[in-house]
Amino acid sequence: MTSHSRGGRRGRRLRTAVIGSGFIGPHHVDAVRRGGYADVVVLAGHTASHVEPKATALGVGRWTTDVDSVIADPAIDVIHVCTRNTSHVPLGEAALQAGKHVVMEKPLAVDSAGAARLVAAAEAADRHAATTFTYRGYPMLRKARALVEAGELGDIHLSSGAYLQDWLAEETDWNWRVDPAQGASRTVADIGVHWFDTLEFVSGLRAEAVFADLATFLARRQRPVAEVEAFGSTAGPTETVRIESEDAAAIVMRLTGGARAVCLVSQVSPGRKNGFTLELGGSRRSLAWDQEQPERLWLGSRREPARLIARDPAEGYHSPGIPPLAAGHPEAWSDALRDLLRPFYAAVASRVPPSTVPASAASLGYPTFADGARAVRFVDAVLESARSERWVDI
Repeated sequence: MTSHSRGGRRGRRLRTAVIGSGFIGPHHVDAVRRGGYADVVVLAGHTASHVEPKATALGVGRWTTDVDSVIADPAIDVIHVCTRNTSHVPLGEAALQAGKHVVMEKPLAVDSAGAARLVAAAEAADRHAATTFTYRGYPMLRKARALVEAGELGDIHLSSGAYLQDWLAEETDWNWRVDPAQGASRTVADIGVHWFDTLEFVSGLRAEAVFADLATFLARRQRPVAEVEAFGSTAGPTETVRIESEDAAAIVMRLTGGARAVCLVSQVSPGRKNGFTLELGGSRRSLAWDQEQPERLWLGSRREPARLIARDPAEGYHSPGIPPLAAGHPEAWSDALRDLLRPFYAAVASRVPPSTVPASAASLGYPTFADGARAVRFVDAVLESARSERWVDI
């Protein structure tokens, strides 16, 4: 097994490889660079015709389709896995066994057993391993968390919200996530886990059990014979495929302390692009946040006028070391991803032992593989609840 120090070789910058040249991989390249965390030295992809032009456009000096060579390269310190869900476990295990620190796109795995394997592999390798729950990086969600921690809401009683999209609303809309071979869950595993993790991160509560109802409204879709981009409708020859994964889900949760949460997720809601909303209702106040207007929080009270709180860089809800944009220059998803990676790379560079990173959404450190595994257990509980029509513990 190739092994080197947690911060890479002393006296040089960290070197990062990104595996996956589809939609999300280039955003990881951008986030690492803008944060100044490391040099992105290689982009790996499935086919040369796809990865070469992506690497050229991004200015990454080296590209390859030989993932094994990337994992085995002793000069690489950190590997970002931005590939299809079914490949996460083998790629993650191989990278960790080769002594790399790993950033894994969510969902961590397609089932709890695979997620547990990755958690065990990270512990055995003594390497830092992060799951990209990007929404934790939003400044105003960190502000919301701080308000909860300060007791501004009182005891949390209720939470509600949704994550609504429309990019799979037509029968001719196709993406690899729709393929029945890519896992039992689609919408919950793809975007429901973000809502779940954000709920726990902001509220400080833990979901204990779920009751879920799943729906597949488009039971058949047109799969293109040729490969398509991540968010494209089918064009050219197609074949009809029966769809088994859910288009939408309605989920009720029991939380620690007796609180309740209700969430609606969908990828077939026309006109909704990334309608991520979260509201917390406490004994004193309620707060609400909308991802499509991420610069503000709504704070309401029975006895005081409701008010909007705008992002103010002076309040410090930002990753240390990264200059915040001045008020009026919106910070959004790409900035949140950049900020999410700051504590991960800081830990790698300083050679802090992975065991010192709290494995909980209560932490302001990076989301660990343990956090990712918890979200996978949430998905499994949702699937079981929908099958059995009963409450299922997480």
